[in-house]
Amino acid sequence: MGRERRKGKKGARKPPELARIYEGIEILDALLFEAGAEVDGQGAIARLAAAVAERRPAAEVIPTLFPREPKFAGSEYALRVYGNLFGVWDLLLAGRSPEELSRARAPTAAPAEEELAPEGGGPMEHRLPARGSIPGDVVPFEVVEGTWQMLQSLPERELGRRQDRYDNLQSQLTEWAGNVEGLSETGRETLDYLCFELVQMFDQAFGERFGEVRFAELEGADPKEADRLQPYAVDYLQETLDEAEEEEEGGLPPDERSIVEEACRRAIVAMTRAVRPG
Repeated sequence: MGRERRKGKKGARKPPELARIYEGIEILDALLFEAGAEVDGQGAIARLAAAVAERRPAAEVIPTLFPREPKFAGSEYALRVYGNLFGVWDLLLAGRSPEELSRARAPTAAPAEEELAPEGGGPMEHRLPARGSIPGDVVPFEVVEGTWQMLQSLPERELGRRQDRYDNLQSQLTEWAGNVEGLSETGRETLDYLCFELVQMFDQAFGERFGEVRFAELEGADPKEADRLQPYAVDYLQETLDEAEEEEEGGLPPDERSIVEEACRRAIVAMTRAVRPG
């Protein structure tokens, strides 16, 4: 998978460092009050938790806490306000509950990096466009990449909640995928999770315009159309299957790859048909 790497300009002055530390509810309350926020600490935590659940980036929701331009006594004060808010964000991503954070009365240690992002890469900055903001019916590259990274960074509890929602809202797709013949347990799990990921990508891109994937569309889909309709989703599918085959233990059996790929291509075509014009 491609990873974006940032390179700083040589000789550039290093900006003040933002310490992502949550100092407790009383400190957060005071900081937000002085900065002119429209919510107290508990309200801010609730909004950040909702943003995590809705797959929205922190940079999108934090400005909404302030009805007007925040009032900061100086740059150090501003860094402390945002450091506490991002500290809360990191703890929520690591699985801490809003209730627990609302009761905290002392600084809370930052989560270990491996708790925040896949493959031990540390905290991730999700650059996903707002849900439902993509026109047309093609899932763009940034949504494909941002969605799978976001899913890998979610706490297990939140990931499970999303999978339950997927099972309920896309019952025809899950039933169809569960009846694809010629797959071992590993192959079936691979197909199921890929369909789940693809649905999350479509949902992020098109929001309410993305409806239920119908059994009839799945059965009638031409897998060859997938490349034309969704080139970035197909690229992701192929890269993921390459990795699944290369796993040393419990990898996808080579003779099942073509079955899983064809089924996912059919699903991609049917998902595209499920996007309403807008």
